[in-house]
Order: sequence, then structure tokens, then C-alpha cells
Amino acid sequence: MNQPPPHGWHQQQPPPPQGWPQQGYPPQQGYPPQPGWGPPQPPKKSKAPMIVGIIAAVVLLLGGGITALVLYLDVHEDSGSPKRADKLPSLCGNISEAALAEARTTNPNSVGSSESKLSTGTRTICAWNQTKGVDGTGHRSTDVYVTSGLEQAEVDFDRSVSQHMSTRGVPQQKKLDGLGDQAAAVLVLGDSAYTDIWIIVRKGDTIVEIDYSGWDAGLFTNVQPDVPEFEAAARTIVEEMVTKL
Repeated sequence: MNQPPPHGWHQQQPPPPQGWPQQGYPPQQGYPPQPGWGPPQPPKKSKAPMIVGIIAAVVLLLGGGITALVLYLDVHEDSGSPKRADKLPSLCGNISEAALAEARTTNPNSVGSSESKLSTGTRTICAWNQTKGVDGTGHRSTDVYVTSGLEQAEVDFDRSVSQHMSTRGVPQQKKLDGLGDQAAAVLVLGDSAYTDIWIIVRKGDTIVEIDYSGWDAGLFTNVQPDVPEFEAAARTIVEEMVTKL
């Protein structure tokens, strides 16, 4: 296939030999050209192969474009559900709508929430997920666990951190300052875009744990969220819960 000339250059035909006209052969001296005589004309090339090639290229481009469009729409599909009016345990009200919006989980989930009495205290679970048309694409999920009245809260705190460090994937741990009496974060990253962060806080005889997970929508596939932004959203929620206990 002939390549087009580089930008700024033009293909030129070589000039005809001196004394010869641009096309054909010169008539012999003294004889005018005779009708029907002259240089043989090349046969006309069929345009069918070119047309077939153009059609094939268009089909290929359209096929690739359709595939890309399907992938894009699939990745960017709103994974939220219609807004619910689920009633959660009263303790869940410690989390503000602003904090839930920052975490992109504004939809209360009563199925994943509960409150139960323990021998010395109470265990409360608060769950939220995404609201369709509000919390964007990708995926986010927020679960908060509050266990109060623990007789060995310090031991339970250490046990909880250790359990999350044994999670499959590549867990990373760091101590957090300015939260309750003890606080730590465990970030779990894997080979996929799925990201999970646990923040565990002890305040007196109460332990608060938040499990914040999800991924973001890339161009044609899911991508890992920005970790500092992800952690900040989780920390805002746990701070509000701990502060109001």
C-alpha cells in the first residue's frame, strides 16, 4: 500500500523528457496523428476491491466502537438503588447526611442494620449504600459497628486490629491520632480495583469500627480509588460517631 507523503511534502510526477508532450508519443514528423492510433491505454482497474476494503474497514471500526461503548456504559452504570426511607437504630443518627454524602453512601440499609443487647452492653450495626442518581458511578458501601459495655475493651481492640490484618489481600496498618483512646486503620488492597479500609477506635469501654469499601469507574474498567480521599471519607464518619458517644 502506498504511504501518503509526510506532512508538508507533496508527491510530484517527473517532468516529461525534453521535446516530448506530457502524454503519449509524438506524431512522426510530417504525419498528423491518425484517428484511432496512439499509445495503448492501460486497462481500467476495477474499483470492487477498494470498495470491499473500505466496507471492511468501516465494519471493523464500527465493531470496535460498539465494543468500546458497551464497556464504557457497563463500567459507568449507576450501581445505586432508589432512595429508601429505611429506619435505622437511633445510634446511627450520629452520622450526618454531609458525612454520608462525602462517602457517597446516602441510602440507609435496614437489612444490614441491627441493634442487639449483650450481657454488659449493646452492639449496633449501621449500614448505608449508594443512592441511584445521587452517589455517582463505581461502588461504595459503609458499615459501622458500635459495641459498648466491653469488660476488656483494650484486649478487644487489639484483637479486632489483628483480625483485619489477617484479611486476604495486602493489608497495611497504621496508628491514628486524635481519635478516642486508641485508634488504628487497616487498608486492604488486592489485585483488583476493590479497596477496603477498616478504622477501629476504642473510647473507654466502647469500640467503634467502620468498614468502608468500593472502587471507582475508570474509562473502560474499574480502577482503585484515591486512597487519601478514601481514608478521609471513612475517618469523617467514624469521627462523628465517636464524638457523639
